[in-house]
Amino acid sequence: MEPPFQEDGWRSLDALMLAAAVVIVALTVYAFIQLTSLWIPVLGAVALLLQGLGYMRLNVQRRLLHARLRELEHSLIGQHVTDTETGAALPGWFSRVLETECRRAVRDFTPLTLMQLEIRCGDPAVKAASRVRLASMLTAEISRPGDLVGLGELGDLQLLLPATNENAEALAKRCIEHAVKLMAGDEVEVRLAGCTLQPKSDLTPDKVLQQLSLRLDEVRAEPAGSVSYRAEPTSVETLNSAYSL
Repeated sequence: MEPPFQEDGWRSLDALMLAAAVVIVALTVYAFIQLTSLWIPVLGAVALLLQGLGYMRLNVQRRLLHARLRELEHSLIGQHVTDTETGAALPGWFSRVLETECRRAVRDFTPLTLMQLEIRCGDPAVKAASRVRLASMLTAEISRPGDLVGLGELGDLQLLLPATNENAEALAKRCIEHAVKLMAGDEVEVRLAGCTLQPKSDLTPDKVLQQLSLRLDEVRAEPAGSVSYRAEPTSVETLNSAYSL
């Protein structure tokens, strides 16, 4: 079944084509009856023929479009963008969103923050259960449209925060505090690394991940429950070429 907006659009087009056909036929018949000119009925018949051919062509394109839409719907249904256990975005989808948000940050001139909550545990089953609980906690901590919790390649949790402000560091500290409390009593170590980058023209996913990797190297040398966060300083150089005078 077609979506309502598509169905209404096609019906409107059908109505316009029918109305045009009625007008052409009426003018042709009127000119023929009045015998004012033989060219008008001939031109009317040609216009009606061309309109009929055009309408047939539109119907063919309509059927092809519907078939293509059904294929796309089936392909989207088969794609999984979130993890079934944690509800976090899968690595592939998270990477695509990060790339999109980097471009949006430069265009809208807003900072971008990426965090990673590293989970260490010798028991894979305990680590998996802890990941579910921690993902739920992170999801509860964010509420703005665009914020996204995702899975890292090694199963750690990542947090993407577009259009962030000076409260990002406070959020990082709050998240690690809640994570430590949540994992109390379990043999699970958690550490958090995060970075906020300014909307410079060189802002790319590679740059964001490189800065996050530096913070991860720092926090891994610290005791469990530690956080390493750095915000790129703002300056006149932050203005990219699009804002230069």
